[in-house]
Order: sequence, then C-alpha cells, then structure tokens
Amino acid sequence: MTQDPEGFLPIIRPTLPSLEEVANTVRSSWRSGLVSLGSIVQSFEAEVSARTGARHAVAVSSCTAGLMLIPQALDLPRGSEVIVPSFTFAATAQALVWNGLVPVFCDSLPGTCTLDPEDVERNLSSKTAAICPVYTFGLPPDIDELTEVGRRKGIPVYFDTAQGLGATYGGKPAGGSGICEVFSLSPTKVVTAIEGGVITTDDDALADRLRSLRDYGKDPEDGEDMIHLGLSARMGELNAAVGLLSLRNVDALVKSRLEHIARYRERLGSLPGCWVQEFPEDRTTSGNYFVLFITDRARRDRDEVHRALKAAGIQTKRYFFPPVHRQTVFQRVPMRVSDRMRHTMKASGEALALPLYSHMTHEECGAICNHIERLLA
Repeated sequence: MTQDPEGFLPIIRPTLPSLEEVANTVRSSWRSGLVSLGSIVQSFEAEVSARTGARHAVAVSSCTAGLMLIPQALDLPRGSEVIVPSFTFAATAQALVWNGLVPVFCDSLPGTCTLDPEDVERNLSSKTAAICPVYTFGLPPDIDELTEVGRRKGIPVYFDTAQGLGATYGGKPAGGSGICEVFSLSPTKVVTAIEGGVITTDDDALADRLRSLRDYGKDPEDGEDMIHLGLSARMGELNAAVGLLSLRNVDALVKSRLEHIARYRERLGSLPGCWVQEFPEDRTTSGNYFVLFITDRARRDRDEVHRALKAAGIQTKRYFFPPVHRQTVFQRVPMRVSDRMRHTMKASGEALALPLYSHMTHEECGAICNHIERLLA
C-alpha cells in the first residue's frame, strides 16, 4: 500500500497533470507577464461553459470567494436570511456571515444526505432572501423540487456545487441549475486547479457583475472607478492551466472514482450496522468522497473505527462533523436552526469519509476494505 512520507494513506490526493503539460500550457502567458485573468483563464472558462452547458463561467480564486461574491451580486439585503443545509462544509454558511446575512440551517434527507425541500419550505419567512442547496459529497440535491420552492416564493436559488463538477442531474451536467452554481477547484476536488473556483450562470447581467466583483468591483470601462464592493478574487494563469488540463480529463477522473466507490459499496455497504449514501436514478455523483456511515448498531462505533484506521496508517475524516450549526464560530453569530434536524445529527454522528482519489489503486482500495472488515464484520 503506497503511503505518503508521514506514514499515512491520505484521505484524498489530487490527480494532477504532468509538470511538462502545465509548463507547455502556461508558457506564453508566463513570457508575456499576463499571469492573471489572461488567455488561459478565458480558455478555461470557455471549456467550463461547454462542459456544463451554462452560458457563462466566471473563474475565481476559490469556491469560498465565489460563495462570498454571489450574495453581493444578487444584492441580498444585509440581515436577511438564506436557507442552507447544516450537513455541509462550513464555507457554505461562513460566506453568508461575511455578507451580514443570517444562515437558516435546515435538515437533510435520509439516504441522499442532501437538503430536504420540505424542511426548506417549512422554514421560509418574510426575511428569506435566497436558498443555497449543496451537492453532498458530489451528489446533486433534489434540484427540481428546490428550484420550484424558490420559483413559487419568488426567491433565487443558487447552488454550492463545490464537490459536484462531473455530476449530472436529469441527464444534464452540473452547472446549469438555479440562478448560478459555484464549483471548487481545490486539491480535494475531482477537477483541481490547485486552488480556485468557477461560477456558472445563464444570466448575462449576473455574469458581468461577478466579473467586476472578482476584480475589486472595478468599472469594466476603465478599471479606475469601483462600482461594486468586490474582492481580489481573480484566478491566476498558472491555476487556470492546471484546471484546464484537469477538466479535459474529467470523464476519466470521475469514472475511476466511481469504480472505487462501487468496490467500497460492495465490500462495506452491507456490514452490520453500516449504510452508504443513496444514489437516485435521476442523478449521478462526481464521486468526490466516499462516506461510510457507522451506526450505534455496528460492532464498533465511528470514532473507534476512525482511531483504529489512523493507527493502521489510513487517514479518514468524520465528515461533516460537527454539523455547521453546532460549530463554535456559529454560536457567536446570528443564525436560525430548524426544529427538525434529526437526519443531520444522525448523519454527522455516523459519517466516516474513506480515502478516495482518481489514481488510487485497486490494491489500496482492497487493503482499506480488509482493515474495515476486520473491525466491523
């Protein structure tokens, strides 16, 4: 089993293009000195648009930056509420707090672990300004139901699709739903730019505003007057080169991950007291993570398995734990929590993400399964 220098088989490792490919791609920009928002960024954005079917793709420095810019671009009033799941990575809600917005944490569905549309509707209020569902571990949420809630109430729905590049819903690739979607390109994602993100949208005016916002809020005419409250959230040409090469390989990257997930599900999904995420027939996952849920009926509890695997040199992650509404920082900021968080609390207390990356070997996957079977079978 191939381990990193610190003795661990890591939970995730980016599958990167070769240095030679990156150097060849970035050479002209490097020589010209136009190393930010240049021709490679434009090529990357064009290929993201082609891949997702969205009219526009706006590259940014990170998914979190994108999540921070979207409320600004939508003019969401400070103090208003945005509905999000609590079973997600903290950035989904942190971006709201940075904008002076109030996260409203709703429950997730059993099985898929995605945002529960019924609980969303229950928690709408006169202050609700938007809904932000999440692709959980790369699996799309119930997009049709969630966007219908937003349509009926006249509020925008935008998607935190951080882990979802390469997923599909209703036979269509992720990236074309709601008012916009924002992807992560960090080292933990299927498609990586080392660091970065990209927002997709069919709304021309929103795309123009996001392009200004990612560059301090500059006036596109002369770049001297600041017309929006923006950020320095540009993508560099080097990141775009890595992202472009990675994107061109996305089908193979996803295929490899799904093969490993299938092995994990076959070997571990029926262990006593364990369950795995459901994949409805109307959608496919990007395979960003594989998570084994270990209940109190299992031979050992989740935390015992986590510690035992660490001792064996296998890195795992209790993911997402704790749920966002229980994390320390959110006890100090305005928020609202649904009174129905049972499935969120259950999933958070049972979830254990296992090592998964596109160039993982069958032997590594099998060795991990052997360890877990010895613990739980």
